[in-house]
Formats: sequence, C-alpha cells, structure tokens
Amino acid sequence: MMNRKQRHAAAKSKNPADLVALARILAAEGKRDESIRRYSQALAIKPSLADDHNDLANLLQAAGRLDEAIAHYQTAIALKPEEPVYYNNLGNVAVERGLLEEAIGLYGKAIALRSTYAEAHYNLARAIIDFGQAEEGITHYQRALELKPQYISARIALGHVLIDQGRLVEALDHAEIASRSSHEASFPLYQYGVLLARCGCTDAAKICFETCLDRDPEDGAGAGLLLAGLGYRPMPERASSAQLDEYYARRANFWDQQPASGERVGYRGADLVSAMLERLTQDTGLDIIDAGCGTGLVGVRVARKARQLVGVDASSPMLEMAKKRSVYHRLHRGDLIAFLNDHPASFDALTCAATLIHFGDLRAAFAAAAVSLRDHGLFIFTLFPNEDDADAVAAGTFDGYAQGGCFRHGRNYVARLAETTGFKVEALELDVHEYARGKPKMGLIVALRRRERHDKQASAA
Repeated sequence: MMNRKQRHAAAKSKNPADLVALARILAAEGKRDESIRRYSQALAIKPSLADDHNDLANLLQAAGRLDEAIAHYQTAIALKPEEPVYYNNLGNVAVERGLLEEAIGLYGKAIALRSTYAEAHYNLARAIIDFGQAEEGITHYQRALELKPQYISARIALGHVLIDQGRLVEALDHAEIASRSSHEASFPLYQYGVLLARCGCTDAAKICFETCLDRDPEDGAGAGLLLAGLGYRPMPERASSAQLDEYYARRANFWDQQPASGERVGYRGADLVSAMLERLTQDTGLDIIDAGCGTGLVGVRVARKARQLVGVDASSPMLEMAKKRSVYHRLHRGDLIAFLNDHPASFDALTCAATLIHFGDLRAAFAAAAVSLRDHGLFIFTLFPNEDDADAVAAGTFDGYAQGGCFRHGRNYVARLAETTGFKVEALELDVHEYARGKPKMGLIVALRRRERHDKQASAA
C-alpha cells in the first residue's frame, strides 16, 4: 500500500506504472471516479497497456458509462486478441445493452480461446437461456460446475432452469449442494431464497428473505414483497423505492433494445399501449401524459398524436434516456400520483406501460388518473393478470415477476375499481407482454375512459 506521500508522488508522476498502481489502490478502496481518472492518465501516456484498458473498462461499466467501456474493451482486444477475458467482459456489456445475440458470439469466442473458462460458460448459459435455448444453457451451466464445483451462482441459476423444465428433484439436489456454502460472506442469499421458494421450501426461503431485510432495511432487493407472496407478511402498497431505483437504473441502458420481427425475446408493453390508443381514437393534437415514461418507448410511438407530450418518471437514468429521444415537450422526475393530482383536467390521454405493475392497491393511481384526465379522456396501461383470483391483488409469481417488484391484478378487481373512480372500461384484454427465457409472459392491456363529471355525480346519487 502507498502512504500519503507516495500517493501524491504517483499522482504527479509521468510514469504510467505509477499511475496504474495508484489506480488499482483507489479501485480497491471503492474510489471509482478517482481510479478512472488515474487509469485514463496512464493510458494517455502509454495506450498499449491492454490489461489496463480492460480494468478501466470494468470501472466505466460499473459507473454506467457503457459507450466508454465498450471502446476500452475493444482497444484491449485489438492489442491482445487472444485474451478470452476481454471478450467475456465485452459480452457482459452487450447483455447490459440487451444485445443477446452479440453477447452470445462474444462468450463463444472467449470459450473458443479457453475452453476451461468457467465464467464464460456461465455467462453464455444465461444469454442463450434468455434466447429460449434451455437445453444448451443447461449444458453450459453443467460445464461451468465441472470446471468450478463451488461456483454457487451457476449452481443456483441451473436450479432455476431445471425447475422451468419440470426437473424439481434435480433442482433440489443443487439447492442442497449450494446450502453447504451459505456461511460464506459472498453467498447469494436472495437468489438462493427464490430458488428455495420455487422448490416449495417456503420456511427456508422465509429465513433467507428475512436475513436480506435485516442486512438491507431499505429493501433494495425486494425481499419484503417476496415474503408477502409467501404469506409471511401483509401485502405492501407498492414495491420498495430502493428496489425500483436499483432495478431501473440497471435496465436503463437496454430497455430500448427491441427484438427483431418474429423473435421470441423482449418487451412488448409499449407496443400494446400505443396500439390501444391508436385503436380507440383517431384524433391528433392530443395532450398526452406518459406516466412512468421510462426511456420513452411509448413516447416515440404516440408522439405523432400529441399536441403536448409530457413524461414523468421516478428514475433519473430512465429520464436521461427519454430526453435523448427529443419527443417529449416536458419531462418531470417525481412520483406519478402526485404529478397527476397536481394537474387536474389537463390531459386527453394517459399512457402507462409496465408501471402500475409495481403498485399493489391501485385506488390512489386510478383516482389520480381521474383527476388529471379531461372528460372522455383515455387511461391506457398494462398489468400482470392474477389468474388465481380475478377479484384480488397478489404478489408476482416466483418465475421472474416478483423479483422485479411486480404485483398481479385480477380482472374483476380492475373493472370494479374503474367504476368507483370515475371510469368505464373500454378494453380489458390478455396479450403477450414480454418474452422471458424464450417463453411468453401474458399481460393485461387495460383501456379506461373518463366519465363526464356530472355523469359520475348522477350515478352516485
């Protein structure tokens, strides 16, 4: 370790080795921005340091500066094309961007260069499973575990895929083997708890999730909702703010990536909402509020119908992406319910794709929508359906919904709440909301029309 005087000397040095040594110390101390600066200085002096381009790219990726990370990974590859780690790391950025096909090629290149590269087999398995190729993914998870039997993340991930394939006994075997490492500080307790829940070991899963909450009272992982889904806690009103902040900050860089026509991958909520708006009104010159606008996927689809298009979202990284589209007249960061209540009778249409899925009780959201819409205005949004009880709200399932802080809403619940908050139902339909691991995930596409105020008063009388 360097003392203060040595650090000062290294920072002033023109020797790239001194600057790199300082950068590594700063990175180990968690001083990412300072470390990035020192690596950059070193590489400006000596740009041929392939490993240091890679290390800098790792830091840039962690900071969300993906374009810069890609450039440095590519430089590292150009300097040392036979190093598999660089291809693997560049593949991780491709996954973060939602470019699965590109990632699969990069992981394959890494494995071609080093067949014993366990991490690349693990990463390739995840990517090809997301592409719907479960059996091949299982093969790569198994290979990763042959090479590295204590690779707990790979073992837990394999357990999840086996459950998807109906191979519960094998999944339980992997859960039992993984449990032997549960004492380790790096043990992925949350992911293990989800695996246990899916295996039917609910009491053991409960312990995992309660421990997660003890370690993180802000609940960035969303363990509280999972406990509610298992019946151990009351249902929360919404997913935790900490979970949603982390979830959407991570997804902001790839939410835009849409599948090519016919591909069974990707998110379709924005298409469902915009198509429903087009179906229910041919009008243009509308004042539209896109609540939970995210990166602006709905906005680009409805902009041609808008006289004024306003976006509101709680996630700064998402809004930064939306701003780049240049289709919104205004973007606002904040709580969507508060924003709607502060803008009475201001909009002709309210679009809301994949946002109310994070709300349990929808009454406050429906009431705020009714405030913000003009008479006959349209409220169009997506939910996940509660097929177990059409009259109720439930936590998301453990096959991917709940882990994203999602709820499921019954059709009758939605229709009844619409009636009591000033709406009539125009459409309440099932369609494919997205594809996960190559399988369709169904969503409810809901269209409500704001009743005239005097009609509401008359019906109440």
